[in-house]
Amino acid sequence: MPKHFFFDLDNTLTPSKALIEAAHVPVLKKLGERADITVVSGHGENDIRKHLTLALEGLYHILGQNGNVAQTKDGRVLWKRPLSQAQKDAARTFIEKAQKHLNYTIRDENDIVEDRGSQIAFSLIGHHENQVKKDAFDPDQAKRRKLLSDLVQEVETLKAANMEIRIAGTTNLDLIELGKNKGYNVPAFIEAMDWKKEDCIYIGDALFPGGNDETVIGILPVKAVKNYKETYLYLEHLLRS
Repeated sequence: MPKHFFFDLDNTLTPSKALIEAAHVPVLKKLGERADITVVSGHGENDIRKHLTLALEGLYHILGQNGNVAQTKDGRVLWKRPLSQAQKDAARTFIEKAQKHLNYTIRDENDIVEDRGSQIAFSLIGHHENQVKKDAFDPDQAKRRKLLSDLVQEVETLKAANMEIRIAGTTNLDLIELGKNKGYNVPAFIEAMDWKKEDCIYIGDALFPGGNDETVIGILPVKAVKNYKETYLYLEHLLRS
C-alpha cells in the first residue's frame, strides 16, 4: 500500500461543495492510521476543513488553492503564494469579458467571483447556486472549453500577466499564477516532506485532458475515480489487504 495519499476534494472525497458523508469518516480515519493523507484542492484551507468536518481535524495535510497554500496537519505553513494586485486585476478583466460573452442570467451577481488570495475562482452560474442545477450545468466541461476557445486572445493576455486558467469543479474556472498548478505544488510538497514519489499516490476524479488533476500525471502514481463513492470502494479494498 502507498505510504502517502494525495486526494482531490470535490467529487473525490466529498460530494461537490458538500460535507463528507458520515459513513466515509471512519474510512479516512483508518487510512490515516496507516498512511499520510494530503488534500489538494482549489478550495481555500478553511473550506477544506469545513467540508471534511471537525471529526477529521488534524488527520490530513492541506494543499489549498491548487497547492499555492501548503499547511501540514499540525498547522505549520510551508508556503503561501498570494496573487499580486496586477494578477488579480487581470483575472477580473478576463472574468468581465467572459460574462459579457456568455450573457447568462445570474441569480446573484455577487456570487460569481471568489478571491481566495492565491487564486481567483470564477463560477459561470454562481458558487452557491442550487447543487442540482450546478451538477447539470456542464458535466462534460464542453461549455467551459468552448468559452476558453472563444476567448483565446483573452487567455493569452492572461498568460502575459503570469496567470493561467484551469477548469474545475462543476461550474468553475480557477485563475492561478502561471505554472503554479497541482503539477507544480504536489512534487514541491513531496520534496518538502522528504517523501519519495514512488511511495505516493494521487487520487482524483479529473485525471483526464483538461481536468484540474491532469497536471500531476507523470509526476507520481495516480488513480482515477469517477466519483467520491468509487474512492471509498478503492480505499476499503486497500484497507482490507
